[in-house]
Amino acid sequence: MTTTVRRPDATDRPAILALMRRMRGTDLSAEERAREGFIQGRMDDEMLAGMQAGTGVFVAEVDGDLTGFAVTFTPDMAVSGPPQRLIETLDEQPQQSRIRRFLYGPAGVDPRFRGHGILRALLGAIGREFVGRFDQGVLFVEEANEKSLAVHRHYGMHTIGDFTFRDRSYVVMSFDPAAAAELA
Repeated sequence: MTTTVRRPDATDRPAILALMRRMRGTDLSAEERAREGFIQGRMDDEMLAGMQAGTGVFVAEVDGDLTGFAVTFTPDMAVSGPPQRLIETLDEQPQQSRIRRFLYGPAGVDPRFRGHGILRALLGAIGREFVGRFDQGVLFVEEANEKSLAVHRHYGMHTIGDFTFRDRSYVVMSFDPAAAAELA
């Protein structure tokens, strides 16, 4: 099994969006969603294209099949919803004010390929690309998403805050791109 990570082009967007939809977990109970993990929010082709044009999207393939993705974007692209609330939360912390940061997420791995180093490869590629450009990667995870919290903590991401948006609680996490670069 050979895993490769690359930047997708426009022809990859339908496969990325399909994987995002499958990973929303809307057919699962709350307990199953917590245990299996889920992707929240909705992204369409236009939004994904905008992310690709910014700091970018990364995809992982195993033997030519798209098996995972990770979206990154800059704080100025966080104009509504939980991403905007994340930026507001960071701006409330004086020690966070001068940090060059990018936002990470959503990210996901096809359940058939979990446990095979796909997310590790994606994070390594992101880290290698962003070392020197950014001081910190930042993400938010809904507290109910136990799987995502555990996985990201496993990869060395640590909690730096929290916020609530529309009665849902979120954990704010960060990571050093240089540490991520060493994962792959």
